[in-house]
Amino acid sequence: MIYYYFIAMAAALCWAVASLVSADVTRTIGGLAFNRLRLFFVSIMLITYTFYINTWNTISADYLTIIIISGIVGIFLGDTLLFIALQKIGPRRNNILFSLAAPFTVVINIFFLNELASTISIIGCFVVFFGVVFAISYGDKKGSEHRWEKLEGPLYVGIILSIGAALCQAIGLVMMKPILSDGADPIASAAIRTTISCILLSFTFFLNYEVFNTKVNLTAKIIYQSIFSGFLGMALGMSLLLIALQKADAGIVATLSSTSPIMILFLLWILTKKIPSYGAWVGTIIAIFGTGLIFIY
Repeated sequence: MIYYYFIAMAAALCWAVASLVSADVTRTIGGLAFNRLRLFFVSIMLITYTFYINTWNTISADYLTIIIISGIVGIFLGDTLLFIALQKIGPRRNNILFSLAAPFTVVINIFFLNELASTISIIGCFVVFFGVVFAISYGDKKGSEHRWEKLEGPLYVGIILSIGAALCQAIGLVMMKPILSDGADPIASAAIRTTISCILLSFTFFLNYEVFNTKVNLTAKIIYQSIFSGFLGMALGMSLLLIALQKADAGIVATLSSTSPIMILFLLWILTKKIPSYGAWVGTIIAIFGTGLIFIY
């Protein structure tokens, strides 16, 4: 059992590394342009893997509408907001804000799936919110000039975008829950969700607005980084999470896999040679503790 808990933590590490890789690319070509490029390669990976495991037959016609709408909300909108926010506020702030997806999921489950949350889970929601506010308010360190900590534009804009991404992610997952419980394969579902989102995003390529444009011409390095980020974040990271969920306690797995913000702090410490502020550590740990309360209880 412990082996699968390590797999869950490996999934979190994949997401943390992918976030750092994505941070540089989003600031080079733009968050929306990066998501457009990333989804193209991720869609190819997921479609190929679904053909390999041959699970298309688990997706009935009744599921398609839900999967498509879930993809539009969770990936087309959610991921786009996430990577634009990543471009503006950097990986540390973005990841801690994205942890709000856990309490959002609880609240949406209550209103739309009529699933009553326990008192502990409700407390966990408030704990996550407090941890996020603390980490954002006291997480900046004077004199930190590393590119991953710099802001592009006002902080509040990035915060709004990242919270919007977390909300879209929660809505998309809640929509998928009933059909996944009925037997729809998660990989095949993910392949459809990413492909639909990729197709919709491809139309933005022809819109002559700054936010939709690629800032620089694509190079081999940018394409490689996009493929690497997509593989780590969705192909490998999500596969490791599913393996862990199949064999281990779902609550513990969900909590361990949500530790990517702490892993980002350690990676920033190692790569930048600068210790993140105490506020970043305390707020992040509080938020993850709150996530544990939500999922374990």
